[in-house]
Amino acid sequence: MASRQFAAFVLVALIWAAPAAAQQAPAQPDPLVFTSDRMLVIIRVAESASIDFEVTMGKVKEVLAKSDKPERKQQAAHWKLLKATMPQDGVLNYFFVLEEVAKGLSYDPFKILGEALPPEEVKALFDKVGPGLRGISAAPLAPIVSMGGGG
Repeated sequence: MASRQFAAFVLVALIWAAPAAAQQAPAQPDPLVFTSDRMLVIIRVAESASIDFEVTMGKVKEVLAKSDKPERKQQAAHWKLLKATMPQDGVLNYFFVLEEVAKGLSYDPFKILGEALPPEEVKALFDKVGPGLRGISAAPLAPIVSMGGGG
């Protein structure tokens, strides 16, 4: 399991670290496309890049809201972004909580931005966020007990 998470991290780091190179290289599976019903994605961002990350995610929200693709609307409807408010060693943890995964769609913020923004704008956003990226991991979630009843 740990090696799978590491492999996913490496793929995500490659995608986020070099968007132009990733587009020119042979297609790799997108590690931010999920097949589980629920997912938790943890993104570790240097505190110094946190505002840029949050601005970028705000733009992702705008792109999803303006999209005429019903699958992007579905994706947005079940995607929450949360943040741990206390940094750990200068790093903040952000969480994509995907309560109902839109299967087959990428949750890569820069790929989503690339659907609606000019490449130079996406690159400028990445150039601000990319250097502050400290790690990404994803885990499928399984419901165990609903404390409000029903399961």
